[in-house]
Amino acid sequence: MKMIAEYLEHALQFERMALEATDPALKESLSKQALAYHKLAEERAERLHPRPPATPYDDSIKRPDCPRCGTRMILARFNLARDKPDHDRRTFECPECANEISEVVRFK
Repeated sequence: MKMIAEYLEHALQFERMALEATDPALKESLSKQALAYHKLAEERAERLHPRPPATPYDDSIKRPDCPRCGTRMILARFNLARDKPDHDRRTFECPECANEISEVVRFK
């Protein structure tokens, strides 16, 4: 969270400098820099913001983010793990890039 605060502080500094600048070209340049820092802070906040669970239940299947593109994956299929009697093999698929990952987990 520190980086977000730093980005916002830099944005405020550039906004103050833009207000005090008398040269129109410098004023515009400083304003653009302030906007860039605001955008960085917003993007960083979106990446760090935890997503709510798919359901309100703690025992729901957790859907991972795609390691390739970052999109939330969907559960494509699941079946019993052959080598572990009380485990499932869950296969998740990315709706954006079609990447697949599988994991073996103990079921309840």
